[in-house]
Amino acid sequence: MRKLAFTASLLILTACGAPEADKLRTVTSYEFASCDSTPTTDTVHLEAIKAFQSDVQNKYFVRRGDSQFVANHESGADASGLREYQGPFYLYVHPRKLEKAEIAQGVDWAALVFLHAGEVRSRANGRDWSEWNAVRTRNFGAESRSVDGLGRWKCLLGAEIAWADVTRAQGQWNVKPLAVSVYDRDEIRRALPVPAQSQIKGEQVIEPM
Repeated sequence: MRKLAFTASLLILTACGAPEADKLRTVTSYEFASCDSTPTTDTVHLEAIKAFQSDVQNKYFVRRGDSQFVANHESGADASGLREYQGPFYLYVHPRKLEKAEIAQGVDWAALVFLHAGEVRSRANGRDWSEWNAVRTRNFGAESRSVDGLGRWKCLLGAEIAWADVTRAQGQWNVKPLAVSVYDRDEIRRALPVPAQSQIKGEQVIEPM
């Protein structure tokens, strides 16, 4: 009996110490006054998130406990390094209207999917970690997205560290990464290869591009 009680206690402690699960939410309104998001239960939205995680989150980030690490492969070794993001992590689904060209191609569902984090710190090769700072939403006014705390972002927690356009056609999912960490579009390749455990520990440098 005592052995069973000990085992149960150990399981509880292990569960309490486990990494916090990502929070999955759907954004239901983009208006300033009515911006809102709700926990995701829609099967299609969950499938879109799964596709995003496979092609973006799990491809460019390394999960270690409650942190996600991403590499910065710059043109020189001194500028290359790591970023560490801490949660809580949110995956937000922003459903969008289909374009005429997409409908003609058989696309029947589309959304922008965003990965949000709470804090970030960075470390260049051979240097110490920076201080923790809140992740800040960048200014995307030209693309109808706004800065931290304004517009549709007022209902969201944390700020984006990756996002992609996710579409479905004939039952197949297509994920187009638009940004990862500090890199947009053509620069996303600088996040690969992902950091090895020895690089996360600072035992090995991040190689430049």
